This record gives sequence, C-alpha cells and structure tokens, in this order.
Amino acid sequence: MTWLGLCWRGLLMGIVEVLPGISGGTIALLTQIYDKLINSLSQIAKFRAVDAERASWLASLKFLVQLGFWMVCGFIASMLTILELVGRTPQLFWGAILGIVVGVVIHLTRTVDTQYLIRFVPVGLFIGIPIVALPPASLEPPLWMFAIGGIGAFSAWILPGISGSMMLLLMGIWVPTLEAVRDLEVTKLALFAAGMALAFAIVPRVLASGIRRYRQQMLAFFIGLVASTVYRAWPWRSDSDLPELPVLSIDAQMLAVIACMVIGCVGVLVLMRLVDRDVA
Repeated sequence: MTWLGLCWRGLLMGIVEVLPGISGGTIALLTQIYDKLINSLSQIAKFRAVDAERASWLASLKFLVQLGFWMVCGFIASMLTILELVGRTPQLFWGAILGIVVGVVIHLTRTVDTQYLIRFVPVGLFIGIPIVALPPASLEPPLWMFAIGGIGAFSAWILPGISGSMMLLLMGIWVPTLEAVRDLEVTKLALFAAGMALAFAIVPRVLASGIRRYRQQMLAFFIGLVASTVYRAWPWRSDSDLPELPVLSIDAQMLAVIACMVIGCVGVLVLMRLVDRDVA
C-alpha cells in the first residue's frame, strides 16, 4: 500500500471517530485494511516479540504508527469543526451521518453471503439498538468515567459498527472528552488513555481470532451493528429525543436534510471507487 493510500485512510478514520455515527473500524473494513489493522494490533499487543517474529512485529509497529499519525491529524481537524456544526445545524449534521450509515450498510451487504445476513444481522441489531437507544447521560461525569470511556471508545473504534464517539455520547462524556483534548486537561486525558491501553491489550487478540475463524458470520454481525446506529442518526426527533416521522412538506429545511443524506451516501460510493483503484 502506498503512503498516500495509508494517509487518506488514516485521515478518514480520525475524522469519523469524532462523529457519533460509524466507527473507525467501519472505515478500515470498507477500505480493506481491517484485517491488517486487527492483526497488527494483535501482534503489537504482545508487547515483545521473539527473534523469529521481530521483523513482522516491527512491520506492524511501522504500519500502526503511520496510520495513527494520520488518524490524529484527521481527529484534530474534525474536532475543530464538529462541535460547531452540531450546535448550529444538528438536523443537517445527522442527515449526513444517516446517509453515510445507509451507504455503508448497502455496500457491506454485497460482501456477505445471504445465509449469513439472515442469521447474524438480526443479532447485531438486537445488541446494537438497545445500546444506541440509551438516553445520553446529562450529569457532569466523575473522573473515573473517563477511564471507562477509554475502554469503551477503543473497543467501539476497533469494532465495525457503533463508533467510539457514540459510546462516549451515551456515557455523557463525548463533549467533555473533546473539551479535555482542546483544553489539554491532563488528568482526564491520562485516565482516558489508561482505559484505552487496557482495551488495547485484550480486544485485538479476541477479534483477530474471531475474524480468522468466522469471517462471514462476524461481517454479518458487524452489518447489524452499523445498521443499529440509524436509530441515533435519524435527524427527525421528538422533544424527548425519540425518532419520529418528519412532516411531509417540501421546504428548504427538508430539502437540505435530504441533500445531506444523499451527499453522505454518495460519498461512501466515491470512497469505494477510490479503494478499488488503490487496491488494484
């Protein structure tokens, strides 16, 4: 893979991690580096390598450092704009997220046999919908919650489906975490990093083993997880934050939301064309 291919993949993964929609793992899956990412994380999680594995260990480390650098760049660039967009135009923001989720689900279903879709997509929905349907916490989070948030964010990031930001949103620390990064609040960031380190030591090994043995089944399960985020991304909501059907009227706001949905979905299709060219 060229450095440019790794660059735009990392940037996209960093950008979506700020968005409470699809996860960085979903982008890795779409752009065909998920297996390499999981295997590299599993290799590095051993923290040391015997002589026979040293070359592959160093190659994995190089890949993760390069990808991580571009992810940080994408994360910072996205963080500087997302809070403003969510505050000013929430319906348009969520419309774009909904379009992205729909595009991702349509694309991923083409990669899995129908028998597995029928059996395992409902499992992903059954697990994902109760999670995304939880009302976001509104109280000021205690410091220890940032460590739990680190565990949840890393686990959600590596799973194609519910994003790390979605988990933080539901835990009530999405905005506090972004503010901690912006304001360099060392204690909160250190606790968050400790939680991520703990998840890093465990989650990739489990996923790498599962992907090797049950690839199609797990992909179908991931599709269910991704589809479950439609509940949270639905742009029309009641005063109690429940999804509701929009009023069927042709006005500027409705057209703008639909346009954002189309742009998000088409963006996924364009991304797939870029992937095909880069992999070919």
